[in-house]
Amino acid sequence: WYFLGAELAMYVNWLLCTFAGMVFGQAVPNIGAWGLDFAMLATFIGIVVPMLKNRPQLAAALVAAAVALACHGLPYKLGLMAAALSGIVVGVLLERRCATPDEDLCQ
Repeated sequence: WYFLGAELAMYVNWLLCTFAGMVFGQAVPNIGAWGLDFAMLATFIGIVVPMLKNRPQLAAALVAAAVALACHGLPYKLGLMAAALSGIVVGVLLERRCATPDEDLCQ
């Protein structure tokens, strides 16, 4: 019953906030000109940066960011997919390399 109650409370909150966003979005004219797109980017950066604890994680994030910028012009947002894939590959390769105990590069 505890989890059901928690789930229902979160679901109702989600619905109310979604409804409030729909109403607010329709009530404010030309909201796209406010430049609020950056708020999502800033939130994502604020979530990711504190989680970067070691050099392989930092390298993966930096490579993904560079590839995302370099491939921004690709159609169908393929640049985002290329960035995610390259970040994952770099992260996995560096984590495997750092699994050996004598790697000073990884701290």
